[in-house]
Amino acid sequence: MRWWFRCRLWVWWGGIVVAVVVLLALVCTALTHTYTNYLLRSLEGPLPADDPELLTYIREELLQPPSSEPYDLLEKRNVAQILVEESEIFYNKSLRTLFKDKSDGFFVEAGALDGETMSNTLWLERELGWTGLLVEADRTAYLSLITKHRRAWAANVCLAPTPYPSKEMFYIYPHYPGPLALSLGFKMRSMHGLTKYNEKATSSSWFTKVQCIPLESILLSLGVTRVDLLVLDVEGAELAILGHFDLQKFNVLCIEWKKKHEIDSVVQQFKKRGYVEAARLDEDIILVQHGSQYEGRLNTSTHS
Repeated sequence: MRWWFRCRLWVWWGGIVVAVVVLLALVCTALTHTYTNYLLRSLEGPLPADDPELLTYIREELLQPPSSEPYDLLEKRNVAQILVEESEIFYNKSLRTLFKDKSDGFFVEAGALDGETMSNTLWLERELGWTGLLVEADRTAYLSLITKHRRAWAANVCLAPTPYPSKEMFYIYPHYPGPLALSLGFKMRSMHGLTKYNEKATSSSWFTKVQCIPLESILLSLGVTRVDLLVLDVEGAELAILGHFDLQKFNVLCIEWKKKHEIDSVVQQFKKRGYVEAARLDEDIILVQHGSQYEGRLNTSTHS
Protein backbone atom coordinates (compact mmCIF):
# COMPACT_ATOMS: atom_id res chain seq x y z
CA MET A 1 0.00 0.00 0.00
CA ARG A 2 2.82 2.37 0.89
CA TRP A 3 4.51 1.51 -2.41
CA TRP A 4 1.36 2.40 -4.34
CA PHE A 5 1.03 5.69 -2.42
CA ARG A 6 4.64 6.58 -3.09
CA CYS A 7 4.18 5.86 -6.82
CA ARG A 8 1.19 8.19 -6.96
CA LEU A 9 3.16 10.84 -5.09
CA TRP A 10 6.05 10.51 -7.53
CA VAL A 11 3.68 10.80 -10.49
CA TRP A 12 2.05 13.86 -8.94
CA TRP A 13 5.38 15.59 -8.29
CA GLY A 14 6.63 14.53 -11.71
CA GLY A 15 3.60 16.18 -13.31
CA ILE A 16 4.27 19.41 -11.44
CA VAL A 17 7.93 19.39 -12.52
CA VAL A 18 6.96 18.82 -16.17
CA ALA A 19 4.38 21.61 -16.00
CA VAL A 20 6.95 24.01 -14.52
CA VAL A 21 9.52 23.09 -17.18
CA VAL A 22 6.98 23.63 -19.97
CA LEU A 23 5.92 26.97 -18.47
CA LEU A 24 9.53 28.14 -18.19
CA ALA A 25 10.18 27.08 -21.78
CA LEU A 26 7.18 29.10 -22.96
CA VAL A 27 8.28 32.15 -20.95
CA CYS A 28 11.84 31.92 -22.32
CA THR A 29 10.53 31.58 -25.86
CA ALA A 30 8.32 34.63 -25.40
CA LEU A 31 11.24 36.64 -24.05
CA THR A 32 13.56 35.73 -26.93
CA HIS A 33 11.01 36.59 -29.63
CA THR A 34 10.79 40.37 -29.80
CA TYR A 35 8.03 40.43 -32.39
CA THR A 36 4.58 38.92 -32.17
CA ASN A 37 3.37 36.18 -34.46
CA TYR A 38 0.73 38.66 -35.60
CA LEU A 39 3.38 40.97 -36.98
CA LEU A 40 5.37 38.20 -38.64
CA ARG A 41 2.23 36.82 -40.27
CA SER A 42 1.13 40.29 -41.32
CA LEU A 43 4.36 40.87 -43.22
CA GLU A 44 2.67 38.78 -45.87
CA GLY A 45 0.05 41.63 -45.95
CA PRO A 46 -2.15 43.59 -45.32
CA LEU A 47 -0.89 45.72 -42.44
CA PRO A 48 -1.28 49.50 -42.02
CA ALA A 49 1.76 51.38 -43.28
CA ASP A 50 2.04 53.28 -39.99
CA ASP A 51 1.63 50.29 -37.65
CA PRO A 52 3.94 51.06 -34.66
CA GLU A 53 5.28 47.51 -34.36
CA LEU A 54 5.96 47.40 -38.09
CA LEU A 55 7.95 50.63 -37.87
CA THR A 56 10.01 49.20 -35.01
CA TYR A 57 10.62 46.02 -37.00
CA ILE A 58 11.80 48.02 -40.01
CA ARG A 59 14.11 50.16 -37.90
CA GLU A 60 15.63 47.27 -35.92
CA GLU A 61 15.66 44.42 -38.43
CA LEU A 62 15.62 45.77 -41.99
CA LEU A 63 17.60 49.00 -42.00
CA GLN A 64 21.39 49.18 -42.13
CA PRO A 65 22.54 52.55 -40.71
CA PRO A 66 24.84 54.92 -42.61
CA SER A 67 28.51 54.02 -42.42
CA SER A 68 31.16 56.21 -40.83
CA GLU A 69 34.02 54.20 -42.36
CA PRO A 70 35.98 55.41 -45.40
CA TYR A 71 34.37 54.67 -48.75
CA ASP A 72 35.49 51.40 -50.35
CA LEU A 73 34.75 52.11 -54.01
CA LEU A 74 36.06 50.55 -57.20
CA GLU A 75 35.98 53.89 -59.04
CA LYS A 76 38.29 53.51 -62.08
CA ARG A 77 38.59 49.78 -61.37
CA ASN A 78 34.83 49.39 -61.86
CA VAL A 79 34.55 47.48 -65.14
CA ALA A 80 30.91 48.55 -65.46
CA GLN A 81 32.13 52.11 -66.07
CA ILE A 82 33.93 51.08 -69.25
CA LEU A 83 30.65 51.58 -71.10
CA VAL A 84 28.91 54.72 -69.85
CA GLU A 85 25.20 54.69 -70.69
CA GLU A 86 23.56 57.75 -72.24
CA SER A 87 21.04 57.73 -69.38
CA GLU A 88 23.89 58.00 -66.85
CA ILE A 89 25.17 61.15 -68.55
CA PHE A 90 21.63 62.56 -68.74
CA TYR A 91 20.89 62.05 -65.05
CA ASN A 92 24.29 63.25 -63.88
CA LYS A 93 24.12 66.47 -65.89
CA SER A 94 20.48 67.18 -65.00
CA LEU A 95 20.78 66.50 -61.28
CA ARG A 96 23.95 68.57 -61.00
CA THR A 97 22.06 71.48 -62.52
CA LEU A 98 19.09 71.00 -60.19
CA PHE A 99 21.05 70.54 -56.97
CA LYS A 100 24.23 72.53 -57.60
CA ASP A 101 23.63 74.73 -54.54
CA LYS A 102 21.77 72.25 -52.31
CA SER A 103 23.75 70.80 -49.41
CA ASP A 104 22.72 68.35 -46.70
CA GLY A 105 19.76 66.99 -48.65
CA PHE A 106 17.99 63.64 -48.37
CA PHE A 107 17.52 61.19 -51.24
CA VAL A 108 15.82 57.85 -51.80
CA GLU A 109 17.27 55.59 -54.48
CA ALA A 110 15.38 52.36 -55.20
CA GLY A 111 17.15 49.95 -57.49
CA ALA A 112 20.45 51.06 -55.98
CA LEU A 113 22.41 48.03 -57.25
CA ASP A 114 25.85 47.89 -55.58
CA GLY A 115 25.68 51.52 -54.44
CA GLU A 116 28.28 52.63 -56.99
CA THR A 117 27.50 51.35 -60.49
CA MET A 118 25.06 53.71 -62.24
CA SER A 119 24.43 55.46 -58.91
CA ASN A 120 22.59 58.77 -59.23
CA THR A 121 23.18 59.70 -55.60
CA LEU A 122 26.78 58.84 -54.70
CA TRP A 123 28.07 62.23 -55.86
CA LEU A 124 25.45 63.98 -53.70
CA GLU A 125 26.96 62.30 -50.63
CA ARG A 126 30.57 62.92 -51.54
CA GLU A 127 30.31 66.47 -52.88
CA LEU A 128 27.31 68.02 -51.11
CA GLY A 129 27.08 66.12 -47.83
CA TRP A 130 23.73 64.46 -48.50
CA THR A 131 22.42 61.31 -46.84
CA GLY A 132 19.45 59.16 -47.71
CA LEU A 133 18.02 55.70 -48.23
CA LEU A 134 19.30 53.03 -50.62
CA VAL A 135 16.87 50.21 -51.44
CA GLU A 136 17.97 47.06 -53.28
CA ALA A 137 15.96 43.83 -53.44
CA ASP A 138 18.66 41.75 -55.17
CA ARG A 139 20.60 40.06 -52.37
CA THR A 140 23.86 39.79 -54.33
CA ALA A 141 23.82 43.47 -55.26
CA TYR A 142 22.86 44.48 -51.71
CA LEU A 143 25.75 42.56 -50.14
CA SER A 144 28.11 44.45 -52.42
CA LEU A 145 26.34 47.74 -51.63
CA ILE A 146 26.98 47.57 -47.91
CA THR A 147 30.71 47.04 -48.48
CA LYS A 148 30.90 50.47 -50.15
CA HIS A 149 30.29 52.23 -46.81
CA ARG A 150 27.73 54.68 -48.17
CA ARG A 151 26.60 57.56 -45.94
CA ALA A 152 23.01 56.45 -46.27
CA TRP A 153 20.56 53.98 -44.78
CA ALA A 154 20.25 50.74 -46.73
CA ALA A 155 17.56 48.06 -46.93
CA ASN A 156 17.52 44.68 -48.67
CA VAL A 157 13.82 44.85 -49.57
CA CYS A 158 11.70 45.90 -52.50
CA LEU A 159 9.38 48.88 -52.30
CA ALA A 160 5.85 47.53 -52.00
CA PRO A 161 3.45 48.08 -54.90
CA THR A 162 0.69 48.06 -52.26
CA PRO A 163 0.00 50.28 -49.21
CA TYR A 164 0.98 47.38 -46.93
CA PRO A 165 3.88 44.90 -46.62
CA SER A 166 3.79 41.81 -48.80
CA LYS A 167 5.91 39.04 -50.22
CA GLU A 168 6.28 39.32 -54.00
CA MET A 169 7.84 37.16 -56.70
CA PHE A 170 11.11 38.65 -57.93
CA TYR A 171 12.71 37.63 -61.23
CA ILE A 172 16.44 37.41 -61.83
CA TYR A 173 17.74 37.12 -65.36
CA PRO A 174 20.38 34.39 -65.78
CA HIS A 175 23.80 35.92 -66.33
CA TYR A 176 25.41 33.79 -68.98
CA PRO A 177 29.05 34.52 -69.82
CA GLY A 178 29.33 36.57 -72.97
CA PRO A 179 31.32 39.33 -74.66
CA LEU A 180 29.58 42.06 -72.62
CA ALA A 181 29.46 40.26 -69.26
CA LEU A 182 32.71 41.76 -67.97
CA SER A 183 32.15 45.32 -69.14
CA LEU A 184 28.53 45.43 -67.92
CA GLY A 185 29.31 44.15 -64.43
CA PHE A 186 26.50 45.03 -62.01
CA LYS A 187 24.58 46.74 -64.80
CA MET A 188 23.40 43.26 -65.78
CA ARG A 189 21.57 43.03 -62.46
CA SER A 190 19.69 46.29 -63.05
CA MET A 191 17.15 44.41 -65.18
CA HIS A 192 15.78 42.40 -62.23
CA GLY A 193 12.36 43.28 -60.81
CA LEU A 194 8.92 42.16 -59.68
CA THR A 195 7.46 39.47 -61.92
CA LYS A 196 3.95 40.92 -62.09
CA TYR A 197 5.24 44.04 -63.87
CA ASN A 198 7.18 42.23 -66.60
CA GLU A 199 5.24 39.77 -68.71
CA LYS A 200 8.43 38.72 -70.53
CA ALA A 201 10.24 37.68 -67.37
CA THR A 202 8.76 34.19 -67.10
CA SER A 203 10.53 32.51 -70.02
CA SER A 204 14.19 32.49 -69.03
CA SER A 205 14.47 33.83 -65.49
CA TRP A 206 15.16 32.56 -62.01
CA PHE A 207 12.63 33.44 -59.33
CA THR A 208 12.63 34.13 -55.62
CA LYS A 209 10.25 35.71 -53.14
CA VAL A 210 11.29 39.02 -51.65
CA GLN A 211 9.95 41.10 -48.78
CA CYS A 212 8.32 44.31 -49.96
CA ILE A 213 7.75 47.26 -47.62
CA PRO A 214 5.85 50.49 -48.42
CA LEU A 215 8.16 53.45 -48.90
CA GLU A 216 5.88 55.40 -46.59
CA SER A 217 6.57 52.91 -43.78
CA ILE A 218 10.34 53.12 -44.22
CA LEU A 219 10.31 56.92 -44.18
CA LEU A 220 8.09 56.92 -41.08
CA SER A 221 10.48 54.54 -39.33
CA LEU A 222 13.33 56.97 -40.07
CA GLY A 223 11.34 60.03 -39.07
CA VAL A 224 11.84 61.55 -42.54
CA THR A 225 9.12 63.97 -43.63
CA ARG A 226 10.82 65.58 -46.64
CA VAL A 227 12.75 63.99 -49.52
CA ASP A 228 14.70 66.16 -51.94
CA LEU A 229 15.23 63.47 -54.57
CA LEU A 230 13.48 60.17 -55.29
CA VAL A 231 15.11 57.90 -57.88
CA LEU A 232 13.01 54.92 -58.97
CA ASP A 233 14.45 52.29 -61.29
CA VAL A 234 12.28 49.30 -60.43
CA GLU A 235 11.43 47.86 -63.83
CA GLY A 236 7.79 48.81 -64.25
CA ALA A 237 6.57 49.02 -60.64
CA GLU A 238 7.03 52.79 -60.33
CA LEU A 239 3.40 53.89 -60.58
CA ALA A 240 2.20 51.16 -58.23
CA ILE A 241 4.80 52.14 -55.62
CA LEU A 242 3.87 55.83 -55.78
CA GLY A 243 0.15 55.40 -56.28
CA HIS A 244 -0.99 55.03 -52.70
CA PHE A 245 0.51 57.88 -50.67
CA ASP A 246 1.09 61.63 -50.70
CA LEU A 247 3.77 62.68 -53.17
CA GLN A 248 4.09 66.21 -51.84
CA LYS A 249 7.01 65.22 -49.61
CA PHE A 250 9.21 64.77 -52.72
CA ASN A 251 10.83 67.71 -54.53
CA VAL A 252 12.27 65.87 -57.54
CA LEU A 253 11.37 62.49 -59.06
CA CYS A 254 13.54 60.45 -61.43
CA ILE A 255 11.57 57.66 -63.06
CA GLU A 256 12.30 55.12 -65.76
CA TRP A 257 9.32 53.98 -67.85
CA LYS A 258 10.22 51.40 -70.47
CA LYS A 259 6.92 51.48 -72.39
CA LYS A 260 7.66 54.61 -74.38
CA HIS A 261 4.18 54.85 -75.88
CA GLU A 262 2.83 55.34 -72.35
CA ILE A 263 5.24 58.05 -71.19
CA ASP A 264 3.04 61.03 -72.08
CA SER A 265 0.17 59.43 -70.17
CA VAL A 266 2.45 58.77 -67.18
CA VAL A 267 3.59 62.41 -67.18
CA GLN A 268 -0.04 63.54 -67.21
CA GLN A 269 -0.79 61.36 -64.18
CA PHE A 270 2.01 63.06 -62.27
CA LYS A 271 0.85 66.47 -63.47
CA LYS A 272 -2.50 65.82 -61.79
CA ARG A 273 -0.57 65.14 -58.58
CA GLY A 274 1.36 68.41 -58.64
CA TYR A 275 4.44 67.69 -60.78
CA VAL A 276 5.76 69.07 -64.05
CA GLU A 277 8.15 67.43 -66.48
CA ALA A 278 11.60 68.99 -66.22
CA ALA A 279 13.55 66.79 -68.65
CA ARG A 280 13.25 63.55 -70.59
CA LEU A 281 15.62 61.22 -72.42
CA ASP A 282 13.95 58.26 -74.10
CA GLU A 283 12.47 56.25 -71.20
CA ASP A 284 14.01 58.36 -68.43
CA ILE A 285 11.92 61.19 -66.94
CA ILE A 286 12.72 63.90 -64.41
CA LEU A 287 9.74 65.56 -62.71
CA VAL A 288 9.81 68.45 -60.25
CA GLN A 289 7.16 69.64 -57.85
CA HIS A 290 5.13 72.49 -59.31
CA GLY A 291 5.97 75.79 -57.64
CA SER A 292 9.20 74.49 -56.08
CA GLN A 293 12.59 76.17 -56.41
CA TYR A 294 13.54 73.48 -58.95
CA GLU A 295 10.85 74.30 -61.50
CA GLY A 296 12.36 75.97 -64.57
CA ARG A 297 15.99 75.06 -63.84
CA LEU A 298 16.05 72.56 -66.69
CA ASN A 299 14.88 73.03 -70.24
CA THR A 300 12.35 70.28 -70.97
CA SER A 301 13.64 68.10 -73.79
CA THR A 302 12.28 64.95 -75.34
CA HIS A 303 14.29 62.34 -77.23
CA SER A 304 12.90 59.14 -78.69
